[in-house]
Amino acid sequence: MRQPIHKEDPEPDPAKTVVTSSHTSITFEKKCLYCGKPNNSINYTCNCRFEEWFNEYRILDIEPVISPFYRDEAMKSFRNYSFDHHQGIAQYKALPFRNWYPDNLEPIGMTPLHYLKNLCTQYGTRIYIKNEGNNPSGCFKDRETLLALLNTRRRGLHHAVIYSSGNAAASAAILAQKLDIQLITFVAGDTYPEKIEFIREHGSDVIVVGDENTNFETGFRLFARVNAENIFSRNKFDNWSVRNPYRVHGDKTTAVEIVKQLGNNPLVGQVPDYVIVPTANGSCLAGIWKGFKELKQLNIISKLPKMVSAGIKGANPVYQAVKKKQTDRPERCDLLSLKSEDANIGSTILAEEGYDSIEAAKAVLASNGLAVEVNSHDITETLRDFLQQEQELAKEQAVLPEPASLISIAAIRKIKDLQPDNTAVSIITGHGLKAKEMIGQLLSGYPDLQQLVADIIEKKQDDITLGAVKKGRRRDVVAEFDAVVNVFNELKK
Repeated sequence: MRQPIHKEDPEPDPAKTVVTSSHTSITFEKKCLYCGKPNNSINYTCNCRFEEWFNEYRILDIEPVISPFYRDEAMKSFRNYSFDHHQGIAQYKALPFRNWYPDNLEPIGMTPLHYLKNLCTQYGTRIYIKNEGNNPSGCFKDRETLLALLNTRRRGLHHAVIYSSGNAAASAAILAQKLDIQLITFVAGDTYPEKIEFIREHGSDVIVVGDENTNFETGFRLFARVNAENIFSRNKFDNWSVRNPYRVHGDKTTAVEIVKQLGNNPLVGQVPDYVIVPTANGSCLAGIWKGFKELKQLNIISKLPKMVSAGIKGANPVYQAVKKKQTDRPERCDLLSLKSEDANIGSTILAEEGYDSIEAAKAVLASNGLAVEVNSHDITETLRDFLQQEQELAKEQAVLPEPASLISIAAIRKIKDLQPDNTAVSIITGHGLKAKEMIGQLLSGYPDLQQLVADIIEKKQDDITLGAVKKGRRRDVVAEFDAVVNVFNELKK
């Protein structure tokens, strides 16, 4: 059992965050998910429990106060939600701090929903894909990072930290450099060198924790301890990692867009029967579920979808939690028993423990959904099915799901209760542009499909924001608390 964390002073604003308008206000309350008390700590921490994992998981939530004014404004912004709006998801008035949206950002969100007319026949149900690969960095993480950024701007801060092994850090670096925010990214020692360079090329400084045998969880536990000791907050660095409770509000806009895109009536939304989300940490699924619940509270939709968590077999703690109906404490997976082919193909979505997995498991169970696991064979087969059956869509719209994203399509065959008249929306979390080598290996022996992929990547290359004015610095450090703090102090401005 760990010792209580150091007490820190809360932010000067109250636990209720008020976004004002000319007549009244929209209010969001920040509370602990466990004790339920209002909480306004700078480092997103609560002192109500003293278990080791409590320092690592997201334990705060932000909930809107459903007032008449909130209902009116949220309804109005849903009705007027436009897929060519210059502010992207920030046009949705149920987002905290949307008034802090900067003018020089490329719009985030508003991603297309594609109907897979050919795979529908093969898979025996109506299938749509929500293509998050169309975000500026080619990944759904842009939605999350934007909300963390808005809160940082609201607080008047100019520095941030994040722990990530790839997509989240690249997204954060792209947004940070546009707003002149110093970003320091922490990664584990076993992170691929190509990923580290990718993050640095986007302008973020990188601290590599431990050697090649130091895994993601080991590094994150050190990062979480530094955060709990208030070292980041004392130096006026905001924490953009999974513990940040604003991130899931970015994910909830995915639900808003799905309902908007499926419905023909601008006043009433249509809800799919199933929403299938590639799941490791669990924040994306938890955030999308939050979005659907809020739409139901606003009477924009009359029912809720079944949420499906889809992960790599043996590396999906949400699957374990749902199976045991465990929502009080985290479940962990033994990655040592993972097959090498499954580990390679799903490297971006493996999880020993998902740091938002408790809330994701709650979402699956509350929605009457399910959790499924897939393996490398399922993903390879799905990639070939998609490129062969939906070749026209893939080429014309430059749609190429990264291998980990294909989990959400592969999982459809694992849903036993799926009916031909059901509608399933699979979330494609990222574009395959950043997984060219892996996709090439999966398509070995299929030269026609390899050529199709090359054509898609060539078409997509210029759409994804790459590069920075200044390359980030790299520091390698042993996986020890004092060493990590010292190198952070060296890099901070």
